[in-house]
Amino acid sequence: MFKVVADQTFTHTVTVMTPIDNGHRTETFKATFRLIDTDEADTFDLNTRDGTTAFLKRTIVDLGDLVGDDKQPIAYSDELRDQLLKLPHVRIGLAQAYFSAVAKDPKSKN
Repeated sequence: MFKVVADQTFTHTVTVMTPIDNGHRTETFKATFRLIDTDEADTFDLNTRDGTTAFLKRTIVDLGDLVGDDKQPIAYSDELRDQLLKLPHVRIGLAQAYFSAVAKDPKSKN
């Protein structure tokens, strides 16, 4: 049975490839996203920085499993979200997590 939900959210792990000397460090955190319908998604120009930022701001509900330099947990805030959205490698990870979750084919082995 398919459940129709007015404001659906989902939480997935976001994988970020953080640049380091001569390579990358794989880091993860949790993101809770709002599922938006295709009509709304089409209003965002994902080929531009501003369009992608607006899309991510609309779909991100919460970010978790984040720590600071002192390894203490950091609570979610819109300011924290905006700070992270300025980092290209984080933006890529967030967008990939959202679209991978939405487009997942359960028959796929990937």
